Amino acid sequence: MAHFTPVRHLFFIVNLVLCLLLGSLSITSAQTGDAKDQTDSLIARLDQIEATLNRETLSDQTYTSLRTDLTQIGAEAKDLQDKLQPQLQETQARANTLKPADQKDGTEANPETEELAKRRQELQTQLSELDAQIKLVSSTIVRTEQLSNRITVARQQRFTSQLLERSNTILDPTLWVKGLAGLVTTWQVTLTLFSDWASYLSTKAADQIWSMLAMLLFVILLIFGPLRILLFVGLSRLASLESPTALQRSYFASWAVLVYTIFPVAILWAITLILSNANLLPGRIELLLDHLSFVVFSGSLSYGLARVLLAPGRPNYRLLNLETGDARKIFSVALALIVTFITETLVNQVDELLFAPLETTIFLNGAAAVLIAVLVFIGLRLLIAAQPDQSVTPVDSEEVQNGFSLPHFIRLLQPLVWLVCLIVAAAPILGFVSLGAFVAEQMGRLFVILGLLGILSALIDNFLLEYLGSTDGPKQRISKAMGVSPSAVNQLGVLLNGIVRVLLYLSAALLIFSPWGVESTDFLSSLKNAIFNVKLGDLTISPVNILGALLVFIIAIVLLKSVERWIEQRWLPATNLDAGLKSSIQTSLGYLGVIIAAMIAFSYMGLDLSNIALVAGALSVGIGFGLQSIVNNFVSGLILLVERPIKTGDWVVVGSDQGYIKKISVRATKIETFDRATVVVPNSELISNRVMNWMHNGSMGRIIVPVGVSYDADPEQVRQILLDVADANGYVTSYPAPVVYFMDFGASSLDFELRCFVQDVNNSMTAKSDLRFAIFKALKDARIEIPFPQQDVHVRSVTVPEEFKPVTEEPRKKLRKTRSRPKADEVEVEDSASDNSADGDADAAEN
Repeated sequence: MAHFTPVRHLFFIVNLVLCLLLGSLSITSAQTGDAKDQTDSLIARLDQIEATLNRETLSDQTYTSLRTDLTQIGAEAKDLQDKLQPQLQETQARANTLKPADQKDGTEANPETEELAKRRQELQTQLSELDAQIKLVSSTIVRTEQLSNRITVARQQRFTSQLLERSNTILDPTLWVKGLAGLVTTWQVTLTLFSDWASYLSTKAADQIWSMLAMLLFVILLIFGPLRILLFVGLSRLASLESPTALQRSYFASWAVLVYTIFPVAILWAITLILSNANLLPGRIELLLDHLSFVVFSGSLSYGLARVLLAPGRPNYRLLNLETGDARKIFSVALALIVTFITETLVNQVDELLFAPLETTIFLNGAAAVLIAVLVFIGLRLLIAAQPDQSVTPVDSEEVQNGFSLPHFIRLLQPLVWLVCLIVAAAPILGFVSLGAFVAEQMGRLFVILGLLGILSALIDNFLLEYLGSTDGPKQRISKAMGVSPSAVNQLGVLLNGIVRVLLYLSAALLIFSPWGVESTDFLSSLKNAIFNVKLGDLTISPVNILGALLVFIIAIVLLKSVERWIEQRWLPATNLDAGLKSSIQTSLGYLGVIIAAMIAFSYMGLDLSNIALVAGALSVGIGFGLQSIVNNFVSGLILLVERPIKTGDWVVVGSDQGYIKKISVRATKIETFDRATVVVPNSELISNRVMNWMHNGSMGRIIVPVGVSYDADPEQVRQILLDVADANGYVTSYPAPVVYFMDFGASSLDFELRCFVQDVNNSMTAKSDLRFAIFKALKDARIEIPFPQQDVHVRSVTVPEEFKPVTEEPRKKLRKTRSRPKADEVEVEDSASDNSADGDADAAEN
């Protein structure tokens, strides 16, 4: 085998590179061709939809079908745009590398090779094709949105025109005569339809009558056997409880509504399925059964809700605070409403199928609207009048206490409901039968949806309250299984309750507003755009990407903290650096870790850091013009939150104020004093001024109790007594052990200090008080006096001159005449003599 020479090596490498380049070009060209075909197909489909919309008479089903097609076209166009955009960026990057270099120093550029120029031309051509395809796709997306908006406007105009279309008033006798005559004609058409169907069955099903009967018998046995047992056994077991809990009542209500709804629909669906598989359903009969299944579903669901909410025969399971008599009256009104709604719905569903005259439809819808308004008015009056007045007298009836009170907002909306009833009743009288029938139908839908919402909300609340709100039982098992604290399980239950409630409310809103043109596809597409693609100008923000970036930031912080912990615990102790430098390194590493984690998160989100720099530069201008104090407090708040020199719950002393930290925000910190007053301190003061934190390194604190005893006491005995008292106190810690210091020889006592530590500094005042009580008792039992400050006063005897001695009245008159002032030297001699006499008396007293 011959060896490759260097020339052959070079030739082989060049051929390999060319083959790879040609292959990539062919792949890119194929992808571009596929994208062009997809774009042409999307444009053709849009042309067809636009041609359909140009027709004048379109049904609501046609609008719905076109709207679904537009949604699918928009999704395909968006996927194609997302597929082509990275290819455009990659091609643009490769084309930029092949641009000729600029010569700025005046020298001539080196001539480029023919192969390089050819390659650059190919990339430019490919770049132009990709750019054109992306623009066509973008135009397709815009056109899709425009056609979708056009369908929305057309449906709204059609809906408004039909709703406000005026007909004969319901009080017109001619309408009554023609309506009743048309009703007789419709009944005859129905009889003819069923007689034709019977003839069809007798002629076509003669050879398979026994197989059909066997199948029907099997289905009947299946429905009334296992299905009935499956649906009704659990319901009967719940209904047999004498004192059901709130959760059991919610179970019963939910299961009862399900049973009342599913059982009739299942029977009709099984019969329809058997006849359809045997090809025994003509087109009109099959369409009639489809409409009838919707009517049966609506009626059974409404009946189940009324039965569960009012429960005329089971007071313990009643979901409304009503007496049995009131519940039965309201249930009768509810049954009349359900029958009226079913009749109106059936007429609206089969009027075209049975060729009902227009006068018959108008007559039945108008009469049903007026009757519904009257029944709703009566039922609401009975319901509100039957509610117990809790503000006047307490309710003693057990069956009333077992139910739920009527929501307060229903009472507030009572005038609005009466106004709606007035509109429903007045619209057919004024000739707007479609408006009255539509509002009546929506009012019934609203009652059903709110009833379902109330039952499901109560079920969720009671379930989470019993399983996650109790202190024992499932909550403890879930806590052990998940490895989290019970409080975390409780928080998880509250969060889950909130999420499910939001989903329930959104579903209820979609069901309520769907007849007004709000579709679930529009809502889901809007929700998808809100979650995955929010555009602010040229900037695209995705909440999902934000959550992902937050997760990346947390993971990066955890990893960097582990590295920081290793440096702190392993590497720094092995160095000879001083403690201050070690602390600075640790703090710097903490800040550096946060910055690195933030940069990784920003890169995951795809943000350009240069834009952030521009924003920061713009903010710095505003900061320089008057936001210094705000930014100072903001940065100080960040420092407080990061370094945590103080934290929520700490006992701090700031100037003349002291208390507990209640909240640390980015601007200020709230301190609650011991007098329950709130002091708002700017964060900059906490950073720049002195702050004493009693609980910075922990809740342990030292207390000092000064004690003074008389000079007659034994200091060693006093010391032992104080230590025994400290050891017996429950607040005082055994380590560090309490100590007693002999502080001074006081003027009146021997001064001692008992110094000890308490585990929680918040108990220091209580510990001091208890220690003083115990010390006083112990010293009193040991007959050791606690002296109070005292001072000895020595009184000296003084010789009083004769003229200052008390005299009688006779000598006193004489003395006024003869008394003269003594000489100074004589007074001094007498004073000195009296002083010497007093000193001698004092010395004699001491001796």
